[in-house]
Amino acid sequence: MFLFGCDQAPKDDTASVEIPEVTEEFPGQVKLDSLTALLEKDPNNTDLLNERAMVFLDVDQTNFALADVGKALLLDSTIAKYYLTISDVYFRLNKPNKCKNALLKAVELQPDYKEPLYRLAQFELYLRNYQESINYANDMLRIDARDDRPFMLKGLCYKELGDTTKAIENLLEAVTQNPDNYDAFVELGILNYSQKNPLAEGYLKSALAIRPEGIDALYALGMYYQGADKLNEALETYTRIIEIDSTYSSAYFNMGYVQYQYLQLYNEALANFDKAVKVSPKYYQAVYMRGLCYEAKGDMTRAKREYAYALELNPNYGKAADGMKRIISKN
Repeated sequence: MFLFGCDQAPKDDTASVEIPEVTEEFPGQVKLDSLTALLEKDPNNTDLLNERAMVFLDVDQTNFALADVGKALLLDSTIAKYYLTISDVYFRLNKPNKCKNALLKAVELQPDYKEPLYRLAQFELYLRNYQESINYANDMLRIDARDDRPFMLKGLCYKELGDTTKAIENLLEAVTQNPDNYDAFVELGILNYSQKNPLAEGYLKSALAIRPEGIDALYALGMYYQGADKLNEALETYTRIIEIDSTYSSAYFNMGYVQYQYLQLYNEALANFDKAVKVSPKYYQAVYMRGLCYEAKGDMTRAKREYAYALELNPNYGKAADGMKRIISKN
C-alpha cells in the first residue's frame, strides 16, 4: 500500500483539460463560472484549483475534479486539504486504497486536522472495520472533545459490534454535544425500541422536532407504537409517512399488517398490501400477506394464487410454501 504523494497526481496536461461548455443552468454553475474566470487570470492558484475541484464534485464531474486537484497537488503537495479533496475523488472513482492513502497523507501533514480523521473513521465504518473506526474517532476526540461526530461514529460502531450499552452511551454524548443531531436521536430511538424501552418514543420525537418529515424517525416511531399496542398511533404515523412519500412501501405493508394481525380488518389490509406491491412489485412478503387475508376471508382459490406468486418471486420463502400446504390440505 503506497502513501499518496505528488507522483500519484495526474499529469499537468490532464489537469488543464478543457472545461465543458455549459448550455443550461445547473446547481453550482454560477460558482463554477466564477472560479473558471479567476483561474483564467491566475491558472496556477492552487486554492482556486482545489475549490473548483470541490464544485466539480458537487455537480458529479469527477474527472474534471481529479484534473483540478491533481494540478493543485503537483504545484504544492504540502497542503492537507488538497489530499482531502482528492480522497473524495478517489472514493467516487471506487479506488479505496488511494482514498485512504490520501487521507493518511493529510493527517501526516496536519496531525491536528480533524476532517481527515473523521473521513478515515467513516471509511473504516463503511468497510466494517469497527475497531479501526473507533480508533480514528478517539483521535478526533483528543483534538476536540466537544465534537459530536466521533461520538456518533463510535455509537454506530458499537451498535454493529452488538454492544448496545456503549452504543447508547456514545449516542447520548453526541446529542449532549449537539442537541440538533437528528441521526443520533433516531439511533437512540431504534436501540431503545429494540430493548422495549419506552424511552424510544421520546428520542424519536426529539428527532422529529429537528426534522418533522424525517421518514426514518417516523417509521421507527410507528414500529415503536405497533410494538407497544398503540395501534391508532401506529396507523396515524404510517399514514403520515405516506403523506410525505407515497412510494414508501414499508408503510403500506405495516398498515396492512396492523389491520390484518390486530384488527381483523381484512379488506382494509388487502388494500394496503395491494399498494405496497404496486409500489414494489417484487415485495413478496406483501404478496404473501395478501394470501393470508384471502385465506382469513375464506377465499382459498385467491389465497393459493397469492402464495404461488410469492413463491414465484422468492422460491425459498418458507411461509408461502407453508401457506400452499395449508390450502392443499384443506381441499
